Amino acid sequence: MAGAPTIWVNGDMSEQISDFNGEYTLILISSKQRISLGKSLEAAREKLKELGRKILQTT
Repeated sequence: MAGAPTIWVNGDMSEQISDFNGEYTLILISSKQRISLGKSLEAAREKLKELGRKILQTT
């Protein structure tokens, strides 16, 4: 999606997480669907867990 910095893209490039004006957004590339994940990293991680996404641990 143009205009928003991409933070993460999955291996097959079908999903990405971008920062839209300070809000983390999961984008499903094929449908261009946007799913709001929240304004903080912790909120985004919780929303991804709710959606059944595997969360990688960071150190």
